[in-house]
Amino acid sequence: MNFFAEQDHARRNSKWLILLFVIAVIILIGLSNILIAACLWMFDSTSELNLPDNRSFFSADILVFVSLVMTSVIICAIAFKWFQLKDGGRRIAESLGGQRIPPNSQHPEQQQILNVVEEMALASGMPVPSVYLLKDEIGINAFAAGHTPADAVIGITQGALEQLNREQLQGVVAHEFSHILNGDMRLNVRLIALLSGIVFIANLGEFILHTQRYSHRSSSRSNNNDARVAAAGFGLLALGWIGLFFANMIKAAISRQREYLADASAVQFTRNPNGIADALKIIGGYDAGSGLRTPLSQETSHMFIGDARRLGSFFATHPAIKSRIKRILPRWDGALIKRDIKKVAKPIYSKTSQQQAKKQRQEQLKKTVFVAAAAEAAINALDNKSDKAEFTLSENTVTVSGELAHLPDGLLSLAHDPCGVISVVYALLLSNYEAQRAKQLDDIKDNLSKSSRIEETLQAWNWINSVDKSYRLPLLELSFPALKCMSAKQYQRFMDNLRSLIKADQQVDMYEWCLYHLVKHYLSHQFEKVTHSKPVYSSIPALSEPFSVVLSSLAYFGHDNDTETQRAFGIGANSIGLYTITLLPLEQCQVEHFGPAVKKLANAYPQIKQRILRALVACVCLDKQLTVLENEMIRCIAAVMDCPGPQISLGVRRP
Repeated sequence: MNFFAEQDHARRNSKWLILLFVIAVIILIGLSNILIAACLWMFDSTSELNLPDNRSFFSADILVFVSLVMTSVIICAIAFKWFQLKDGGRRIAESLGGQRIPPNSQHPEQQQILNVVEEMALASGMPVPSVYLLKDEIGINAFAAGHTPADAVIGITQGALEQLNREQLQGVVAHEFSHILNGDMRLNVRLIALLSGIVFIANLGEFILHTQRYSHRSSSRSNNNDARVAAAGFGLLALGWIGLFFANMIKAAISRQREYLADASAVQFTRNPNGIADALKIIGGYDAGSGLRTPLSQETSHMFIGDARRLGSFFATHPAIKSRIKRILPRWDGALIKRDIKKVAKPIYSKTSQQQAKKQRQEQLKKTVFVAAAAEAAINALDNKSDKAEFTLSENTVTVSGELAHLPDGLLSLAHDPCGVISVVYALLLSNYEAQRAKQLDDIKDNLSKSSRIEETLQAWNWINSVDKSYRLPLLELSFPALKCMSAKQYQRFMDNLRSLIKADQQVDMYEWCLYHLVKHYLSHQFEKVTHSKPVYSSIPALSEPFSVVLSSLAYFGHDNDTETQRAFGIGANSIGLYTITLLPLEQCQVEHFGPAVKKLANAYPQIKQRILRALVACVCLDKQLTVLENEMIRCIAAVMDCPGPQISLGVRRP
């Protein structure tokens, strides 16, 4: 699956969305003018108004005025909705009634979905997103929401946790990860914002009718204006219904094919068609189906894996369940899996059961990373048949995610604890020199007892120091859900401490830059005002300068002698078609040059980003060995560019 091509396709769909939206608005403005003319005619039917004889209910002044008012109302409604959604996936999940599942949850069902999300994140080359549970929803459904992978969340209903087994949950979560990687997630958020402007007209009509009804009941007499106001309210309500018609039609036109694509991607991720197919069979045979009770299910219906609202086939945002299953399993016999609604709440788990669940979770996490490694290998094997073969140059694969199973259980538990995870990140920055390490620890400021924080950080450092450096980045990626549980004040103190730890030796090396910017990129959207990267550069030559800086940096940091450095740079430059650029001097490839260059590359179009990442991978793959720092730099570059990290199948050379 070429996710970059699909992101470009999603971007083109955004243009179609805007075009369809403009057409719908023009039609609504025309109908609004007809409505206003009808209202003026009704007002003119009484003697209370003395309009001139040469009046025209369709005059240019009225037409312009009504058009401006309608356009302003729609724009204001869109702006308000966009402001509500500016916090990304977290805000959408909470508005639907979702509650964040703690990363260290002891509930077996919640542990299972957390583990499944972790394995899919590792397999797809992106950090682990937070998981939100819609605990009051008995329908089987799930969604992915956010503007970028950095603020993405996965949401799932209680019904899905109760009715689906691990294999089926893998299929559902893989389906949602496809929406993240294909660019559908951002398109879905734009759909919510744009269509809210159209639907707002219906809400305005309902408000007028409600106000008029209340005014009529509270008044001892009525007058002719009541009928006119009611007529205006009904007119706006009718316009809103027409707007809702267009909104449903636009959602259906854009989202149906994306659902087929996400189903196919789920099969590719898991290498198991039965997972997603059986989940769809259960939805089809389940009494509650995939329906949701939340009032916002109407405007967010296109985001879910199944139909959140039961609409006619013409307006359905998803293809028919049977049609989707048939595409996954062409020889399917048509039988659905029947399930009953679990109406009785499950009993509280005993202390013994909780202890067993904790042990099972630690064992399951180890299994998780092996499944992720298998998924990576399967995807790479499939990619060998496509145009991305340079990502898998060797079968001697050492996947860091697979090696995570060898991390100490205490370190993994600490990485999932919302309080202890801070110590893990601090430990990743501690120096190997005792005097320098003591100075770093002394600079840490924390609300927790300082001695307790230092002790916990040193324990984490000892665990990390006992294993290979290649575990650092995957450990950090597993830590993000717990880090997102911080408050704004804790986040500010945490980032201040990170800067103090990094600057303790009065210099910033490439590893420290990568770690800091990964943390900032995946956490800042929740606590700061963030400006997302936008596609600006559509050609490679326009990015030759920042690309030269990044490529030169990779060539220097990944190769030992001048000849190999020059060859690596040349291979990367030639593979992207920049034959005239030259290797920059080492002093122009330091962190202060590297950072701004990467951020500029983030403003390229998706297909350009793909070519850039391929060229960078070609550079580091020259010697068919991957250093830990090269891997960290590539993953950090991909993260800042809002791209999945490329899975490079090479032997890892320890520095």
